[in-house]
Amino acid sequence: MTRFFRLTDYCLLLTAYCLLPPFSSAQNAPSWEAELTATFSDGDRLPFWLHSDRQGRFLPDGHAGALRLAFTADPEPGENLDYFYGMELYGRTGESDDIWLHEAYAGAVWRDLVRVQAGLWNDVTGTRVPEISSGSLIWSGNARPLPRIEAGTPGYVTVPYTRERVEIKGLIAHGWFLEDRFVDNVLLHHKNAFVRLGGDFPVNIWYGLNHYAKWGGHSPVYDQPFPVDLDSYYRVFFIRAGSEEDPDIPGSWVNNKFGDHLGSRNHGVDVQLDKLSAGAFLQDVMEDLSGWRRQNFPDGLWAAWVRFHEEKRLLQAFTYEYLQTTDQSGPLHDDGEGNILGGNDNYFNHGVYQSGWSYHGHTIGTPLVTSPLLNDPAFHRFTNNRVRAHHVGFKGLLPGDIAYRNRLTYSRNYGTHNDPFDERRDQVSWMLELSRELGVFGLEAGLTLAVDRGEMYGDQVGGMVSLVRRGAVGRSR
Repeated sequence: MTRFFRLTDYCLLLTAYCLLPPFSSAQNAPSWEAELTATFSDGDRLPFWLHSDRQGRFLPDGHAGALRLAFTADPEPGENLDYFYGMELYGRTGESDDIWLHEAYAGAVWRDLVRVQAGLWNDVTGTRVPEISSGSLIWSGNARPLPRIEAGTPGYVTVPYTRERVEIKGLIAHGWFLEDRFVDNVLLHHKNAFVRLGGDFPVNIWYGLNHYAKWGGHSPVYDQPFPVDLDSYYRVFFIRAGSEEDPDIPGSWVNNKFGDHLGSRNHGVDVQLDKLSAGAFLQDVMEDLSGWRRQNFPDGLWAAWVRFHEEKRLLQAFTYEYLQTTDQSGPLHDDGEGNILGGNDNYFNHGVYQSGWSYHGHTIGTPLVTSPLLNDPAFHRFTNNRVRAHHVGFKGLLPGDIAYRNRLTYSRNYGTHNDPFDERRDQVSWMLELSRELGVFGLEAGLTLAVDRGEMYGDQVGGMVSLVRRGAVGRSR
């Protein structure tokens, strides 16, 4: 723990230094944003899309108010070396009053080839139109950002001697779960690698792998903290089994893998035309070897999308998504006689890390796999990870320069293989968000209406009102 606090203190000092007045002549003018929001509902709980896919800022409480203050500076494209940084302070009041540093990060980009970053920041991986999506399957932006250190490419980078037809991107990151969990002081490992073919052709095909792992920490079930030495990191990085000679790890890690691993394969095709971009993709999920062997097919997030290049139009973007997580390689992991069947993948749950793939009670992956926060707060585990859902999202510009975005989701919820619901629980969740610049003092007003109908999250009508003001601190040049 001492090493950990020394590292976090260093990161905070680095961030504070970067938030001093601009230090690079190539730096963009920093901008700031202040937002007031108030949520309301006709019941004790907000409709699903008022508290989901919002980076963990909102709780399901029926009535609450919040204030957000943000300060950011982005890198200047094309510079040999440039910096970026940001900070967001967030506070809410209601059934639970809280204030926290939601974002605080700093980083640098070198020649559009290398990007390094440290701190807390929001991001989403996988979806092509995240603002109207149901959420990426593995890392959706539904939960608060974890503190991380990350290095990788800022985007796709052309591979030399391929006539600019082959591009690659990737990253590696190390993070910390800073919250009260069943296992304390858990570490995060993340890496990914993608390749895209096509270059300036109108059709591009891409494929990538995402690997996440939880490791380390101290479980109340075991006397000693789990090891976090170089040998342990090696086993996590290469997804290896634990050593039989290590007395400080669960026996299951010797037979299976060291730590808790979660992965996703991403397959997609993008089409670029004069007036629009479009595409389709599949994100699958791998919780163990059976998922890697695709025994859980057709589980995954299947999606198609369209985005028009002209911004001032009634329909600017559209997406349809189908989520299935019901197969899980079958209902049984073994037949009770020692024969491994490989089933019951039990997505986002884990026998040792019982808080699972969640952070501050919110699902880190798709919010359609019910967050533990919506269960008994003292119960860490996911009780509904077998879901089939259809989702439609679209956005555009209405007459009067009123921007809108819409989400409509129908889901069928089955519980888990270990504890299925007595009856299937169907749910419809809808959201319509409207916003317009007022033309005075840089203000923007917003109104969101949402409705839930069903057996999974109940029946409620609610809304959100917001007032945002934006500005620039001043140019650094």
